[in-house]
Amino acid sequence: MRDDDVPADPSRPSWSSRRGTILTVALIVGISPFATDMYIPALPAIARDLGASTAQVQLSLTAFLVSFAVGQIVIGPISDGTGRRRILLGGTAVFALASLACAIAPDATTLVVARVAQGLGGAAGSVAARAMVGDTTTGVVRSRLFATLAAINAVGPVVAPLVGGVVLSVSSWRATFVVLAVLGVALTAAAAARLPETLVDPEPGAGSLSASLRRMGALLAMPRFRWYLVTGCAATIGFFSYIATSSFVFQEQYGFGEGLYTLVFASNASCMIASTLVFRRLVGRIAENRLFTIGLVTCTTGSALVLVGAVSGIGPALIWPALALVTAGWGWVIPGSITLTQALGHRSPGTAAALAGGLQFGLGGAATPLAGALGGTATVMGGLMLGFIAAGLVVQLLASSRRGAGAGARTGTGGGTGTGGA
Repeated sequence: MRDDDVPADPSRPSWSSRRGTILTVALIVGISPFATDMYIPALPAIARDLGASTAQVQLSLTAFLVSFAVGQIVIGPISDGTGRRRILLGGTAVFALASLACAIAPDATTLVVARVAQGLGGAAGSVAARAMVGDTTTGVVRSRLFATLAAINAVGPVVAPLVGGVVLSVSSWRATFVVLAVLGVALTAAAAARLPETLVDPEPGAGSLSASLRRMGALLAMPRFRWYLVTGCAATIGFFSYIATSSFVFQEQYGFGEGLYTLVFASNASCMIASTLVFRRLVGRIAENRLFTIGLVTCTTGSALVLVGAVSGIGPALIWPALALVTAGWGWVIPGSITLTQALGHRSPGTAAALAGGLQFGLGGAATPLAGALGGTATVMGGLMLGFIAAGLVVQLLASSRRGAGAGARTGTGGGTGTGGA
């Protein structure tokens, strides 16, 4: 066994080889697609039932996204001082209770408030679970585990709308939140049974606000961490342009039905699942930094083809496979970004997870109205994707050309990034 294939600290429990545990962690980390995609088809019905405007009901989606992002940034550093298990269990329990509150909400205001609580609960569980991976693994094992989590999470955006559609076909929109509440209870029970505390001997006072801010400052003071953070945020904004706009492009601009668009989305997600599994096989043989760069190049190339398809009039015949190329590249960008930031922040994995996950998700979610405001066309979607993802690639190439980033790439070969940079 390689030195970098053992747990980061022999005194900490290792559960990275248990499939049930990995699935539990993956579902907790990837709770967001279930909380958003399941109920989106019911937004018009919710507006009618609650006597609310479309904007008021859409605010419930924004409320979740913002609280999920902010919650990670706030709660992640705290978990580095107080421990993971209590925060994770509390987060999944709050998620379950808030989901139930959404299900019985008598008006739009109550729904929005409950969605804020739901987002905070989901954020607590997600950031603590990701930090647990950083606590218990290092090197190649950590990289492969994050790739496995990414592959499982890629199934979420495909499964969640299907589950939501089935629920809505037999019941009302309130039932979708009941399903989310049941999921929250199940994840709380599974986590209580499978996930022990992974942060051993936290420093006294390490959970205070000042200590949390110091840890955040220490990470942001690291040039390589900043470069990876900027790259990940820029690329995520570009990818979210696809998530937010593709349904309008294919259904309204190109006349696809809901079923055919679902096939488009599912086929693209399948490419991402496959590529993350390839990433998992290659990591350890090729530096994570290089895999991350290749993923960004692939995404940039696919985005350029999307724009060409839109501007030239070729349309879906080129845009569909081009988006598949983008999502395939994203299957390397996500685990690469997570692995590299967690490796540099291995002494404060909760803070690293908070900054990377919270900022990327928050900025990506905040930018989702941009494409719609600019017209929501295929040209706008392709332009935004290419602009932001290419910007992320440029930052990554500049960072990699610097001596520090180059050393990190060499260290990253074989998964050794976990010992450098902090």
